[in-house]
Amino acid sequence: LTVVDISGIHITAICPCKCPQQSPFRAQLLQIGLYPATQKLPRTAFTFQLLESFRLMNLECKVTTISFYKYLQRVTDPILL
Repeated sequence: LTVVDISGIHITAICPCKCPQQSPFRAQLLQIGLYPATQKLPRTAFTFQLLESFRLMNLECKVTTISFYKYLQRVTDPILL
């Protein structure tokens, strides 16, 4: 699962619970503070902290989505050319 956080873009292994009475994977992600990028078989999720940071930066500083993404790329890999 690719997790996008304010500290950068991270690849992590998450094993969903497959118990008979368990919620779908997307609901399990929400329960641990991750917002799935898709409803079916999410492979990317965003932390609520990241979403709130982007909302505030967009509202107050007019930061665009692409600028914020480039910032995250730079935070993840500082020598990115």
